[in-house]
Amino acid sequence: MSKPAEPKWLLLIHQIPPKPNYFRVKIGRRVQRLGAVAIKNSVYALPKSDQSQEDFEWVVREIVEGGGDASVCEARFVEGLSDAEVEGLFNSAREAEYLELANEVRRLRSQLPRGKKGDDFTDELESAIARLRKGLEEIEKVDFFAASGRDAVEALLVDLEEKVKTSEVA
Repeated sequence: MSKPAEPKWLLLIHQIPPKPNYFRVKIGRRVQRLGAVAIKNSVYALPKSDQSQEDFEWVVREIVEGGGDASVCEARFVEGLSDAEVEGLFNSAREAEYLELANEVRRLRSQLPRGKKGDDFTDELESAIARLRKGLEEIEKVDFFAASGRDAVEALLVDLEEKVKTSEVA
């Protein structure tokens, strides 16, 4: 008899009180920032790791303190979703985030005026680029399965930084 496969996933299963509404939103945003994907209503998955377990444990504490109930369990999918399909959920979520960030970079690039605008304008641009870079880093932290889109965003940011650095717009 073969030994069962090791669990590949951690699942957060929760029940949150319907009121107050902000609490549900707060937990939803927290889980999203961790990079978790929804498997079902109130069931979220992360690839199994010590960091994922710690992250989910913090969310469980927050849910319980807010009057809800939550559990974290190790899991492997036997029926229904396959591991590849769950990985696809992660990649779809990250690809959407990369696309949104790429669109933000393109919007900023399209707003660049020609000619000199002074130090204040350059500072504003550099601040916006730093914010976009931070956004890319945040997505990369939760890109567990190397979703497509990262390289395109990086290229757009490098191009934008080069435009600013060569004083084409500043």
